[in-house]
Formats: sequence, C-alpha cells, structure tokens
Amino acid sequence: MQKMKYLPLALLLSVLSSCSSVRYMSVETYNPADVTFPQAVRRILIVDNALVPSQVPFKADISQKTDTVMIASGDVATVFCRALGEMMVESPCFEDVLLYDGRFRTDSLQWRDAMLTPAEVSRLCDGQDVDAVVSLDRLLFGMNESIQSVDDDGSAGLFLDVTVSGTLRTYLPGRRAPLDVAYLSDTIYSCIVPGLFDPFTPEDIRHALTAAFEGLAEKYHTRFVPHWSEDVRWYYVSHAARSKEAAAYMAAGRWTHAAAVWSPLYDAAASQEKKARIASNLALCCEMSGDFPKALEWAELACRHLTGNPDANERMLKLQQGYLAVLAYRIMAEKKLKEQVN
Repeated sequence: MQKMKYLPLALLLSVLSSCSSVRYMSVETYNPADVTFPQAVRRILIVDNALVPSQVPFKADISQKTDTVMIASGDVATVFCRALGEMMVESPCFEDVLLYDGRFRTDSLQWRDAMLTPAEVSRLCDGQDVDAVVSLDRLLFGMNESIQSVDDDGSAGLFLDVTVSGTLRTYLPGRRAPLDVAYLSDTIYSCIVPGLFDPFTPEDIRHALTAAFEGLAEKYHTRFVPHWSEDVRWYYVSHAARSKEAAAYMAAGRWTHAAAVWSPLYDAAASQEKKARIASNLALCCEMSGDFPKALEWAELACRHLTGNPDANERMLKLQQGYLAVLAYRIMAEKKLKEQVN
C-alpha cells in the first residue's frame, strides 16, 4: 500500500542529482511492525516497571546562571506508557491495549534494569486477562538548555533538551526469555520560552517533559504496530511523445496505463541505457501496483543493462542497486504485514 505526493524541488535536488529527464516523487509505504506477535495475542498490557528518580539533573547555565539544579521528574513513565498504549490500540492488530494501574516494581534501586520473571508475566496475564505484556523496565533522563535557530531569518530561541535512555521489553506467558527488547535512546527538543535568558518555570518544564515522553512513545509505537513511512522514488522521461504520455499516467498514479505504454518502448529501445531507464520505470509501475516480485524482476533487468556497460551512468547504476535492496525489503515486509494484519 502506498500514497503518492511530490516533494519540494529543493529537497529533491538535495536527495538525487539534478537532471531534466528525471522526475522525483515522495511515496508513503506501509511497513510491518518490528515485533510479530503470535496470532493468539489480541490483548496487550502496558506496564510501568521503571523506577524513575524523583529528581533529575537540569543544566540551566544559560538562563539561570548556574551549573546544574535538580528538578522533579513527575510521572514521565506513566505519560510514556499511556501514550504508547493509546497509539497501539488504534491498530486493528489488537482487540484491546490496557494500562497497568500504578507502578509494578516495589524495590528502591532506581538505576536497575528490572526484567520481569516468567512467574510475574504469567501472573499479570492471568490477573489482567491479557495475552502479552509490554513493560518499561528502565527509564533514565536528564535535561539541559540550548540556544537554537527557530526561523529562517536566523532568530534563535531557548530550548529544553530532554535526553532519554531506557529498556522496553515484550513478554509472552510461558517463555523464559522476552519476545523482544528495545533500548530507548533519544534526545527531544522543546522550545518553551521564545525569549533568550528568561528562566524556565516549573510549568514550562512539566509541559516539556510531557511533550518529550509523548514524542518518545510516538517513535517507539511503530515497533509494535504496522505504520506508514515516507521514501523517494524517481522515473525517467524523454522528449518523445509516447514517453511524455507514459509519464503523465505515472504522475496521475495510473500505473497499469503507464506500464502499457512503457513496455513497447522498452522493446524498441536501441541502447542499453535507454532499456535500463525504461525497465526502471516499469519496476516502479509494478511496485506502485503492488506487484513487488515483478517489480524486482524489472529492477534486476535494469541493473543488468548497466552492469558491464562501459558507457553506463555510474550514478544511475548505484541508484538502481539501491532500489533493488528496497524492493527486496518490500517483498519481505509484505509477507510480514500479512502475518501481522491477519
């Protein structure tokens, strides 16, 4: 599945080489989750098993003229777990996603990565009537200020930087080891005060932390649910009338019509490079139509026309080889998607 929209010209020129015979577009492709649950898993429990320190360091040496102060961390782990669950429950892969009430851990070792035991996983699944557990087993973070550009005119603003690390595990009852382990690592920037050297208030910090951990959940929820991502594609056009006709079909998303025009042009092409360009266009038509194996065949053919050809465009060959890898991934991803959606 894919949606199509065109990229701004400046971005396109920065992505690929400029050429009057090449047209670029942005496509959104549907990708599988990193974690594939067994089909019997329909209900998920999100557990806050992290023991976040009650106070964390905040380097406020820009606005408050001091090295480091300590600030209250708040319920950042709960914010993350709730946001993660809300994003996961929107997926048709699950019947329901629940949030464990309160913090699961009872120890006081704040820096410890506390992995759930098989007995604890079974107890949680039985007690909450769920099939799997996603547990935040460790969460650490710090904050500091930075000055960054906020506009194209060079104006700057004071930002809150939240640097996060942690461990997110997925458990199934009856398994000795977790199904999946994700190590959280990110830095999130929030512009709270537009003026420089104004001290942040506790309310500013609270809003920044909430936004940071909701953003972290948005980044990592794709580990558990299929999701859309954006990529760049290109196709080749010449000044010939039939080529322009096929390109018009491609621009309109009428891929089978475009392929019907490109096919006889491929047969009639005189040079290896022309055949490579048209084969690449046919590969894109097949990909956008959902026929990934056929797309891979055409992309491989395009590479063969360029490989060993002393007059071949080296840049074009590298692009086609990269496209081969993309199509190989899409074939694998399509199989994985069918498992997850079914």
